[in-house]
Amino acid sequence: MNKKNIILTASTLLSLVCASLFFLNWNLEPLFKQEEPPVTMNDIEQGGTADFTGSTAGADIPRLNGAADFSEILYELDYVTAEPIGIVPTGVYSLKPWVSHYNTRTYRGRTTTGSRRAEVSTSSLDIWGNYNQYYLLELPDHTYILAQVPQAEADAIAKGKGLTLPIGQKVGMTNTARSHLAAVCEKYGADMDGVFYAFDNQWQKEHHSTLFLLRFGAAALLWFVLAVGLTLVGEKIFKIEEV
Repeated sequence: MNKKNIILTASTLLSLVCASLFFLNWNLEPLFKQEEPPVTMNDIEQGGTADFTGSTAGADIPRLNGAADFSEILYELDYVTAEPIGIVPTGVYSLKPWVSHYNTRTYRGRTTTGSRRAEVSTSSLDIWGNYNQYYLLELPDHTYILAQVPQAEADAIAKGKGLTLPIGQKVGMTNTARSHLAAVCEKYGADMDGVFYAFDNQWQKEHHSTLFLLRFGAAALLWFVLAVGLTLVGEKIFKIEEV
């Protein structure tokens, strides 16, 4: 292989790595979510069977000061929020509630069911965006609870930015998730009786395909631009060295 081909291959591979990292880590959701008026307790009381999980929390939505507060709320009934002072990623992920448990394929109008998706994953390589990570939220009294919150909020908390989380509810988890989370929960003294869940599942489901395609398109464009740019730079340096 001559030097020109080596430069081309190295530029292509390096660009592919950069584009892949960009694709996996770029969060487009904040660009799509429109500002909405905060939801109050009166809205919830008047809302009947409406689901307010993931909505902007009004000033009168109960705040969780500690794990003891969370232990007292009812599963999938009470609406609460929190203003965490810290966050710990667990590296454990669960299948999003609205994602099909089976891979399906449509060909010539016929849909076939394939392999079953794992309910719980410990891999951060989530190309299709089918999983939500479990976090440990550090509440104002320095106790921890398990939670699943949007990536933008998780990143902001990790950077030390104070914020009020979207409205959430207490939900359960599978025994598989429980077994994977046992060690980290024991380390931080977190109870595994329930998870604070703050995603708007309907919004997530409606925007999933659009977000994926935009991320993929942007990553492909980045790969092409970087590959061409690095190749040109490499050839220029090569020519300079030849002189």
